[in-house]
Amino acid sequence: MLNLKTVVKRLGFPILFFAFVWILFQNPGNVWIGYGFLSFFAFLGVLLERFIPFEKKWNLKDSDLGSDVVFFLIQPILAPLTGSLITLITIQLMNYYGIVSPNMQSKSLSFQVILGMFLSGLIPYWLHRFAHVGDGFLWRAHSIHHSPKRLYWMNAFRSHPINTIWNTAGLLLPSVFLGMSAEAVLIVGLLNNFVSIFNHMNIDFRLGFLNKIINMNELHRWHHSQIPSEGNNNYSSGALSIWDQVFGSYFFPKRKMDSQSVGLFNPESYPSRSLIKQFLFPICKCS
Repeated sequence: MLNLKTVVKRLGFPILFFAFVWILFQNPGNVWIGYGFLSFFAFLGVLLERFIPFEKKWNLKDSDLGSDVVFFLIQPILAPLTGSLITLITIQLMNYYGIVSPNMQSKSLSFQVILGMFLSGLIPYWLHRFAHVGDGFLWRAHSIHHSPKRLYWMNAFRSHPINTIWNTAGLLLPSVFLGMSAEAVLIVGLLNNFVSIFNHMNIDFRLGFLNKIINMNELHRWHHSQIPSEGNNNYSSGALSIWDQVFGSYFFPKRKMDSQSVGLFNPESYPSRSLIKQFLFPICKCS
């Protein structure tokens, strides 16, 4: 007989996700409701980290907590600011060069959102994949996200400002270029944010076949492995895992991931003890 924890593991995320989808479509373009419910569902996720954790030890405090708080404070400010600037600059450049968008606003909101969800992950996928090649500028900017030895909700916000800027721009550009409505752009952004937060959470969700579609933590956890043959996969940065299947980087073995294998490929080269050096790392290779 199924117990409550088993039911939550199997159905918890689909219920939360599709409830959020329903709320967004009932209130299109309402920023306060959108971000308000995003915060509410994230809070529920934090509670679920205690109720059905993937790894109990990951819920304990560690040395990264102080820097996690810093990134948590920066990300919610930098990402929306970057999105607004990218939208403004893109529209101005299109007008200047006489580029006419297809004007998707004549299409239904559902069609715009589905198309936006699909396309928004393409540019970030390749930027993410290129970042994992070698130890150059892109990797040094991205490595800060892989430095912790555990995964929990705050990892979603642990991103170097440079990484945040390129990821936000990549997610947003297709929707702006196609002339999608502001309502569709907001919904696409919020759904990508929703999954990006939840796929780093220390929750033992079991999505089954949905892992082929949604880029959730059961799948994304493997990307944070310090074993290159495991970690150099699952590059999808948006809500969908489609591009990993298209480009052959989908990795989802049947075995359970070792919770001790999370972290950097070469941790000795990373300035883990200094937050200032972490910010400077992409530029000066400070260690």
